[in-house]
Amino acid sequence: MAKMLDGPPPLGAKSVSWPWYHHVITNELTPDAKKLLTTYSGIPLKDLEAHIYSMRDKAWGIFPWPCVGEFWFLSFGLAKHPLYRNMVIPRLKAGQTLLDIGTCLGQDLRKCVFDGAPADNLFASDLFPEYEELAWDLFRDRDKIPPGHFFADNILAENEIFTSGPLMARLGPGQVDIITITMFLHLFNYENQLKTATRILRLLSQKPGSIILGSQAGSIDFGEQTLKPPFHRSEDGSRRTVYRHNPESFERLWKEAGKVTGVPLKVSAVLQSPTDFLFAADSSFDYSVKKRRYLTRSETRRLYFSIMRT
Repeated sequence: MAKMLDGPPPLGAKSVSWPWYHHVITNELTPDAKKLLTTYSGIPLKDLEAHIYSMRDKAWGIFPWPCVGEFWFLSFGLAKHPLYRNMVIPRLKAGQTLLDIGTCLGQDLRKCVFDGAPADNLFASDLFPEYEELAWDLFRDRDKIPPGHFFADNILAENEIFTSGPLMARLGPGQVDIITITMFLHLFNYENQLKTATRILRLLSQKPGSIILGSQAGSIDFGEQTLKPPFHRSEDGSRRTVYRHNPESFERLWKEAGKVTGVPLKVSAVLQSPTDFLFAADSSFDYSVKKRRYLTRSETRRLYFSIMRT
């Protein structure tokens, strides 16, 4: 969500000289991504890389997220979650609904459809309305993903604006069985994470067992961490921070959000090794410590989590 940046992209952020703008696709084009794009999207193999470069550069022009420069929209992060095969897909096939917040190009929803979930049960939201059209162009699936399922909304808007915005007004409070937030919450400082968490809980179904899940950058040492250039300063010149969690601090965040909203929750989180979570993880999970490209201190590792309504 670009509202973490309280304005347009910083000067120079769209340069293709940043280390997170990859000029050549290598291991980002995984067998899963190749299979989906050739089988589901029907893109000829000989045209595939050119198509991906073109779509990535259009997404970079909308906002130069490091994840866009690194082709993360090919990674299908939700499918790597330990609960994906055993909970998410069976629930969707049984008729439950899913909302993907911070969807970017909707890659996780396409993987759900490819794996048998009904598209009518899937919804997505992001700050940038341009992502809806670009996602259709990337996956060539206007015939599979119906219109009206993408909500361009700012989850950090003032309360009156958020309450009357698309997520609350069109989708509605308490209507979603599964909410996914993959590589999303770590974009914010603690104050905005808490605000976001309470908004997400307002959207979650009131039925016990309704669940929020995802993964994000975590850290052994929890706390506010300063971003590196070009995202390191707000428009007023102040230093910009994001909050990195370990499992214990992540649980405290959601317990606080549950207390604010009156929602009883069971929170589970684990750093780096999803096999310790509940079920076996996808074999393509990267166990290496992530490179510290965006932060000024501490080791960054993947944090897997679920927040279930009890």
